[in-house]
Amino acid sequence: MSTERFERGAARLAEMGGDIDNIVAPLAEVAPDLARFVGEFAFGDLYTRPGLDLRQRQLATIAALVTLGDTERQLRFHINAALTVGLTPAEIVETIIHLLAFAGNPRVFNAMLVAKSVFADRDLLPVVG
Repeated sequence: MSTERFERGAARLAEMGGDIDNIVAPLAEVAPDLARFVGEFAFGDLYTRPGLDLRQRQLATIAALVTLGDTERQLRFHINAALTVGLTPAEIVETIIHLLAFAGNPRVFNAMLVAKSVFADRDLLPVVG
């Protein structure tokens, strides 16, 4: 499955505290191409483009995931990644609160519970603005 794009994606994912094997392994038996697409396209192409740093990309990704809803697994990963690349819990909380007018209360509330869980796992509670 290794290509230059995939390897670039795996390296970028590692910078964010992720492991490409955690994406590939669960999909290997049913959809190995999907894992390759995620590694090559999402992380190898999009996350390595110029113009935004990793902090900015994580804020955009968190905003998209909150707005989509039903993305707890991905949101958990990207909140952890955001912390790993230097965002503060307060910045993440404020980003989620900002989405109240755009994504609605249920999605913002559910996302905040995911954030709270990630912060607790990393011993970052309470969050002070």
